[in-house]
Amino acid sequence: MRAGPGRLAGAAWRAGLPAAVALAALIAWPLASVLWRGVAPDGAPSWEAILAVSGDRFYWERLGFTTAQALASTALALAVGLPGAALFALVRFPGRRLALALVTVPFVLPTLVVAVAFLQLAGPGGWVSDLLALAGLPRLEPRGTLWAILAAHAFFNLAIVIRLVSGVWANLDPAPEEAARLLGAGPVAVVRHVTLPVLGPAVAAAAALVFLFTFTSFGVVLVLGGPGLDTLEVTIFRLAVRLVALPEAAILSLVQIGATLGALGTYAWLQRRIAAHQVQRPDRARPLSALSWRARSLAAAEGLLLALFLGAPLAALAWGALTVDLGRPSLAHFARLFEETSRVSFIAPADAVRWSLSFAAAATVIAVALGVTAATAVARTPGRRGVLLDALLMLPLAVPAVVLGFGYLTTFDRGWYDLRGSAWLVLFAHTLVAYPFVLRATLAVRRSLDPRLREAARLLGAGPVLAWRHVERPLMARGVRAGSVFAFAVSLGEFGATSVLRRQEFATLPIAIFDALGRPAGLGRALALCTILMLVTAASALLISRLRYREIGEF
Repeated sequence: MRAGPGRLAGAAWRAGLPAAVALAALIAWPLASVLWRGVAPDGAPSWEAILAVSGDRFYWERLGFTTAQALASTALALAVGLPGAALFALVRFPGRRLALALVTVPFVLPTLVVAVAFLQLAGPGGWVSDLLALAGLPRLEPRGTLWAILAAHAFFNLAIVIRLVSGVWANLDPAPEEAARLLGAGPVAVVRHVTLPVLGPAVAAAAALVFLFTFTSFGVVLVLGGPGLDTLEVTIFRLAVRLVALPEAAILSLVQIGATLGALGTYAWLQRRIAAHQVQRPDRARPLSALSWRARSLAAAEGLLLALFLGAPLAALAWGALTVDLGRPSLAHFARLFEETSRVSFIAPADAVRWSLSFAAAATVIAVALGVTAATAVARTPGRRGVLLDALLMLPLAVPAVVLGFGYLTTFDRGWYDLRGSAWLVLFAHTLVAYPFVLRATLAVRRSLDPRLREAARLLGAGPVLAWRHVERPLMARGVRAGSVFAFAVSLGEFGATSVLRRQEFATLPIAIFDALGRPAGLGRALALCTILMLVTAASALLISRLRYREIGEF
């Protein structure tokens, strides 16, 4: 017996209530505070700040650059990622599952670590510069260059394109392609006129998500950017934290949120369209040995390019941690992490590790509770209402982390809820940054479940609670566990909101890394901390791959 629309809507409303309450308190309220700061900087509504920002050419240039670099980064990620998606979707080779897990590692890495890795790879003392010097060419300086930002963005977001597109590609019905070949179409014509049109929603969804992450880029641009290369996120950070120009920061925050909400809504709509492919599992991948020599050569070349593009920055980072300023392999930089210092402003690495682990553990517990209920609500809401609910419950992904931290500073600042200088604000921010990944991991599995299982349980007399407890929950458990590991890794690397809310007494690992980069002789310590964080997040990515339910997932 099928539940009526009214009953489904009521069940979805009850399931999504905890997440809705949390988002209202920790997202809607701070955003309303940011809005009020922009339109009423002196306590009364005024157009002064809006006119000042809209009439300043500098802010229009920052918006133009942010949009242009996000579009270019998205195009580069698609150009590099689509051939990789074809490799994982169509070829079955030894170590395929491990390789797919390793591809996910850059996406789990903190953006700050990604930026430092590219500095080590392509900087004046990096491997790329050494090769150029051997060829008699000048060494590179990636800081302050657009190409370094685009390359780092493509590196960071490549996993989105490969995982999302390959997951749909592997599940496409091969019959239309076979029919096209029988009618005389060549390989290029089949891909162009048959495969790509069907893959369009998946490619567009990946593009929307990459655009979202690159439009709100902070850590990469903060480290690799320079004059004229600041995104809106970096500009908001400098206005709010360094210049204390809160009205201007508030107006720019609203502009950025509007753009990211558009990208997020597009992604939610497209993801709903392609969700049905997750149920079909034709497994189109062919063994490597069954391919022609030309196809094997192309697969090998693509695998080598992916390995170089993804592995070189990480290898350069680890090698730098072992050798920088020493000339030979050594663990000296790691040993110095445990040395005491008398400097008042020094952030002790051991304390940073302790606070990072504490925040990540607590944020993961809360994010799992919110993410599971939110995923259940979205899955039970049909049609356009489901798309709207999905977009609303994913709001933390659309709110840039720096804007979130800024909103907390302007909201929780008076009376009994004055939390300025409190570790609670950092925990709230980490929770909201991690929660969307639990939602996506759980929702992807929930949507893939055969609805007939739940209906069969209801026909056998089980109520909604029993059906969820004994049918849905066990099958969703792997997705929940994968989402929890994802949330833990994302919280470990959170940098944007924490940089606004930072306090030395509870500084996290990314804050300690950024602090070390700004100190003389601090590069070795920063590289050692980056390497530790890289290893932890890489282990998390491998664990996520093992926990996935039938390789279903959106990231």
